[in-house]
Amino acid sequence: MKGLCCFFFLSLISIFSFPSLSLSLNKAFTAAITRRHLGLSQDTVSQPFVFEFHIDARLRFPNPRLRMAYAVFQEWKKVIFSDPGNMISNWEGADVCSYNGVFCERAPDDPNSMTVAGIDLNHGDIAGHLAPHLGLLTDLSLFHINSNRFCGIIPTSFSRLTILHELDLSNNRFSGPFPSVVLELPKLKYLDLRFNDFEGQLPPQLFDKDLDAIFVNNNKFSSPIPENFGNSKASVIVFSNNGFKGCIPKSICQMTGLEEAIFSNNEFSGCLPEELGLLENLTVLDFSNNQLVGTLPKGFERLKQIEKLDIGRNQLIGKVVDSVCSLPKLLNFSIADNYFDRLEPTCEKPMKAEFVIDDKENCLSNKPNQKTVEKCSPVVSRPIDCKIACENQNGGRSSDEEQSPSPPSPVQQPPPLPPTPVVPQPDPSPPPTPEVEPPPPPLVESPPPPDQSPPAPVFSPPPPVPVPTPVQEPQPPPGETPGEVQHHIFGFGVHFGHGFFHHFHFHHESQTKVNE
Repeated sequence: MKGLCCFFFLSLISIFSFPSLSLSLNKAFTAAITRRHLGLSQDTVSQPFVFEFHIDARLRFPNPRLRMAYAVFQEWKKVIFSDPGNMISNWEGADVCSYNGVFCERAPDDPNSMTVAGIDLNHGDIAGHLAPHLGLLTDLSLFHINSNRFCGIIPTSFSRLTILHELDLSNNRFSGPFPSVVLELPKLKYLDLRFNDFEGQLPPQLFDKDLDAIFVNNNKFSSPIPENFGNSKASVIVFSNNGFKGCIPKSICQMTGLEEAIFSNNEFSGCLPEELGLLENLTVLDFSNNQLVGTLPKGFERLKQIEKLDIGRNQLIGKVVDSVCSLPKLLNFSIADNYFDRLEPTCEKPMKAEFVIDDKENCLSNKPNQKTVEKCSPVVSRPIDCKIACENQNGGRSSDEEQSPSPPSPVQQPPPLPPTPVVPQPDPSPPPTPEVEPPPPPLVESPPPPDQSPPAPVFSPPPPVPVPTPVQEPQPPPGETPGEVQHHIFGFGVHFGHGFFHHFHFHHESQTKVNE
């Protein structure tokens, strides 16, 4: 054990000693920490959250909430490996509300007590991971740590942050499946997970939450969108730069409050749903760089608020109609790199001088920068049936087929096992039947182990020491004697109030990743 601790200490020394290493935790290190924390979360998910702290009795705190907050920040510091901007350098002493990135407000249930209401460490380039002790800050309304180098997973103890309103984890090194603890935050309105390494599928429960903004772009998600997608009340949804597959669910027509929807750079297939025309509050719609087929939906002519419409880099065919090009607020319209073969007059000669249409790389006659006839002919002449164009993972059926009252296809169950094979007799005419290949191994949900990296326990800091007997109530501060060190145990049995709402204005940040 002592050898492992020394190796871990030397690893940290190497990070602090070489600037190039401090700027970029290598992927092996990140993966090792993630695996370790995934293992810990699986082992302790059913255990009570009880943590042990040691607080210098010489410190004086205005109230028990700030005493606990002090202990939480000291524990978090222990799992922060690098702070090149010295953002947390003043996390010392009893004045917790003066710490960089920490914001205090009056407590929701006690206006005479101050409490930690927000944490904002954006753009700190801090490396480390999230201490589970952060779940003790139950008065948090805002948690922003974008543009850092935090890795691992989101602690399950975050489920105790019952009034958290904004959660921004973007532009970090988090990995593993979608952090399901997010689904347990009842007051959450703003969720930003973009520019991380989350993978797998989005849980259907995400779209039943009362979220206003969902950013999951630039991760490694790779599944169809759940059919209850339309239950979401979000005004902004960004799914771009992942590996999403299948059709856009027709339930999207229920999202009447949707203003911005970006699905670019994925693997969506099938036709653009006609139901998109029911989203009359849309200002931005981007389906570029997917595998969409068929024609432009007639319903697009109802998008009276649309300002930017991008359907470029797909396999769409047919004509682009006047009713779309003349939409009153449309200024930026891209149909580039498709197979459209006709523009109606308003698209050829726009009525608005500021209207811009990008029509290159199509099949338009008498237009420059178009595809060749050899490329166009096979696609333009190919009939498209949108009912069967979209294959999802439910037996390869389209969403229309799933909702159809017609009887199911007879080939829905796996074929019966063949009878016991008979020893084949020599037969010179047909070639011998090849052996049946074994089925592919199941997908592994956890990330693969890094090449040439030490085992996870070497890199991961030791977990918090568990208390043998869980204590459900925090001990009241005993009498303080100068020079004495007090020993405190905090549990999650006590909540310091609910209903606290600290108002923050939403702002939609740029899609461009910062701090690369």
